[in-house]
Amino acid sequence: MHPSFQKISLLAVVMSGLVGSAAHAAPITWFAKADPSNGSSTISTSTIYTSNLGVAFKTGPNSTYSLDWVKLELTSGAANTDVTVKLSLRNATDDIAYSAVAGATEYAVDTLSFKTPATANTPFDLYLDANLIPDMSSYVMSGNTAYTLLLYNSSASVALRRRQGYAENTANDFYTVGGGFEALDTFRNNTPNYSNTTGSYVTFAISFGGTEPASVPEPPTLALAVSAIAGWWFVARRRGRAKSA
Repeated sequence: MHPSFQKISLLAVVMSGLVGSAAHAAPITWFAKADPSNGSSTISTSTIYTSNLGVAFKTGPNSTYSLDWVKLELTSGAANTDVTVKLSLRNATDDIAYSAVAGATEYAVDTLSFKTPATANTPFDLYLDANLIPDMSSYVMSGNTAYTLLLYNSSASVALRRRQGYAENTANDFYTVGGGFEALDTFRNNTPNYSNTTGSYVTFAISFGGTEPASVPEPPTLALAVSAIAGWWFVARRRGRAKSA
């Protein structure tokens, strides 16, 4: 192959790689605990949704939102145990800070299945992409609306990690939020403003978010790339003709 044509091929490969890499979507975080965990709360085995651990939040100003991922920080009970837990998205009783808990309307629920680590009483993370929470990820949330995300009905001993020790009515300040979302409450057994002991208020290790739309090269960038490749081709063609003359 003529060296000029080799350069053209190489340039085309590079451009293809750039276009491909620019099209990758990136996860974005709407809600997460800000500080490292220093305790945990046992997830109820009850089938009643009000026996729960959960958070209340308000969506941002966009018209719609869909959960693409959820991350839970957990602590195992027994080792090497198969566990199922229900993760439920419900309405909130109100949108008042330190008051909102799970309402009667369930919008989406997924049963999570996982195995605990090889050692008992061990912290571990459970990352759930859209494929693992199909009901949750297919539900479309409205903007500027209060919702709750909660865990209940565990089939075996497992706990949700937490950060404890915050002053009363300050826990919401220790969630990291994005996209215009707002932290409203942390609750246990549907009782608002959860404290693990007197004067010690809590944030739960529940984080979730969406996916940033994939970016693609702007039209001028693509036009420039095409022009550059075409220029190489014409130069190579002229040189080839000159050598054969």
